[in-house]
Amino acid sequence: MLGYRPLVYMWIAEYIDGSALPQFDPETGRENRFADIDHGKLKRFGWYPFTHELAKKILETEGIIVIPVVIPSYVVELKDGERLVAKRENTIKLHTKSGEITRDATVYVLGKEGDKILRIHEDGSVE
Repeated sequence: MLGYRPLVYMWIAEYIDGSALPQFDPETGRENRFADIDHGKLKRFGWYPFTHELAKKILETEGIIVIPVVIPSYVVELKDGERLVAKRENTIKLHTKSGEITRDATVYVLGKEGDKILRIHEDGSVE
């Protein structure tokens, strides 16, 4: 059993100069950190599903299991001064009688401060 819930989305941060920082490098599968995003230069940020090819590279390079599924991408455009809201929410439950640990589905959060915030489920649906 995995000690984590496999990802179905990865983030890509796009900058005003046309460059981008993906969570996982498409050439190598290496993971970039969310903390490395230059929020002052963000133009667009999105959650994107994995391709089969990238999922294989990530497993080989990082040892992380991700799930390539056919689900929609979600992107937010940022104007000067707007602040990104993006995170993953995971619920872990400890069952005290049995000692079992269960992990609920991950929710991917996306939006801008002071604006509508999307809560994106693993099947691509939103609330």
